[in-house]
Amino acid sequence: MRIIVAFVCLFLFARALNAQNPIALQKKTTTLYQEALSLSQQGNSQKSIQLLINILSLDSTFYLAHFALADLSHEAKKPEEEILHLRKGLTLSGNKYPAGYKFLAEVLYQQGDYTGALNPMEHYTSLRNSLTPAERLLLESCRFSVKATDNPVPFDPIDPGDSINTDAEEYWPSLNAEANELVFTRLETKDRSGKKIALPQEDFYFSKLNSMGWMEAKPLGPPVNTEENEGAQTLSADGKWLIFTGCGRADGVGSCDLYFSMNRNGGWTIPINMGEPVNSGAWESQPALSASGEVLYFVSSRKGGKGKMDIWKAEKIAISPEGIPEFGNVTNVSALNTQENDLSPFIHADGKTLYFASDGRPGMGATDLFLTRIENGNYQKPVNLGFPINTKQNEEGMVVEISGERAWFTTNRNLAHGRDIYYFTLPDSLRPEPVSYLKGEVSDAETGSKLSSDIILSNLKTNKIVRRISPPENQGAFLICLPSGENYGLSISCKGYLFASENISLVNGFTKNRPREISIRLNPVRAGASTTLKNIFFETNSWQLKEESGTQLDEMVLFMKNNPEVVMEVVGHTDRTGSESYNLDLSQKRAEAVARELLKRNIEPYRIKSKGVGFSMPVGDNESEEGRSANRRTEFKVKSISK
Repeated sequence: MRIIVAFVCLFLFARALNAQNPIALQKKTTTLYQEALSLSQQGNSQKSIQLLINILSLDSTFYLAHFALADLSHEAKKPEEEILHLRKGLTLSGNKYPAGYKFLAEVLYQQGDYTGALNPMEHYTSLRNSLTPAERLLLESCRFSVKATDNPVPFDPIDPGDSINTDAEEYWPSLNAEANELVFTRLETKDRSGKKIALPQEDFYFSKLNSMGWMEAKPLGPPVNTEENEGAQTLSADGKWLIFTGCGRADGVGSCDLYFSMNRNGGWTIPINMGEPVNSGAWESQPALSASGEVLYFVSSRKGGKGKMDIWKAEKIAISPEGIPEFGNVTNVSALNTQENDLSPFIHADGKTLYFASDGRPGMGATDLFLTRIENGNYQKPVNLGFPINTKQNEEGMVVEISGERAWFTTNRNLAHGRDIYYFTLPDSLRPEPVSYLKGEVSDAETGSKLSSDIILSNLKTNKIVRRISPPENQGAFLICLPSGENYGLSISCKGYLFASENISLVNGFTKNRPREISIRLNPVRAGASTTLKNIFFETNSWQLKEESGTQLDEMVLFMKNNPEVVMEVVGHTDRTGSESYNLDLSQKRAEAVARELLKRNIEPYRIKSKGVGFSMPVGDNESEEGRSANRRTEFKVKSISK
């Protein structure tokens, strides 16, 4: 027991503390008090309470009886009675039992009376030479909470409606990038007739957003939902991957493990255990997959952490021919973890903002929501999301839409309803960087059949790959998140076809409500087939190639190495601005500049030709900048194919 244990030590001083009372009364109350302690330690709380009340009726100054009653009230989860007895005991004892001030601060803090908690905690601090880590955390939490309640952040949580929230408990929301599909966990305690079931059942449900709002949630169904419990899941940005928690299963590595399922042709595959090193002999749960699919955060109780539950991360190191990812390089995210519980990580699609829950940092009580920014690979000091987003109740399991404007989270603030899912508009200071997305389909230009292709998104400034989707991961459709402020090059390739390229410039931002959708039609490799090189860039009125062209040039070289039988021709085009001779000369020199770069990359001279055609083959009008821009292009054409 929290206080009673201390009373055993204090009991020897009871006589001296009550020396003003008659010896006979002192002896009687002391005997009764000793008996009350013994009964309490034996688990007979009712008889112990009655004896303590009798003691106070005999001697109202016997403050240890009040502290003991406070302890028993604490055990019985009766905070009002606990507060009453602690205050009476402290009034009578003064500073003779300093821990009483800490216990009073604890219960007031847990009840959300932060100002009331701060005073006794600061007084307790003044009586101690030093504080334990837990005591220091309580003091800092009291101080933080007082400031937070005096400076609330904008917050108006909205219930998405009974299509999602019911009398059962709903929690752990997961969204796709389009924010039009929600997967969550529901804890069923009753059958369809309303009769209570023997063992509560956790299953996944999903709801889709249409013009009328969120549709009635339906079970995700087998093979993901089983007679066992499933929960704490993460959904990939394209909605095709589901990673979730399963406990006590025959194929388990530890008590709870992470499992993977893929949505193929509208159905989910049989879940597989993700295995070691992601799973261990300990407890793994609460996964969070990055929008790129390259990093997986999760929570584990494994050895090597800092606290009870820690946040860890793993990197994607391979993908099987069946499209199943393999994660390794597991590391502890020590910058976020405390000696207590650090939970429910969520990495936003910007790749730089991570939200999580913790009860080991100054907060409003229970688990609070925090955010950290990732700069140059380093996690910055976590920031509490503030009041009233955080309350004395548990807040956890928050996800943020890619726009960065709206967050979804789980809360039990409505105690009569249990845990439910809400969404709210994030204050500006708590938002991640804006992100849009690119949604596309890839098909054969002649037959229209969908093609599973290799899709690479690169940062043209750094020439680094941002996202790669290999053929097993897509069935002719893809979705890629695009953080603002960068110039991207997209490459789509498939064996037997000419590659295609797209330029997505978000240097000047984007309109969040208008994500880009494209349809890519790949031409089979045959003489005369061509593709437009949308990531070849020249200086204005010059044939000088810009550095941003490097990624496209590498792509051209790779294609020629993979297709050694082809002879290719670089064809330069211009708009109609200027004379015919000027444009013909400029287009020729631009085509030659590209060809020279390929020769520098060890392409045989006989395999690469160049030709300028000026403005003789326009694809757009020359009256608008958009049309002129389309006409200023470089093409890559199959000249011939050797047998």
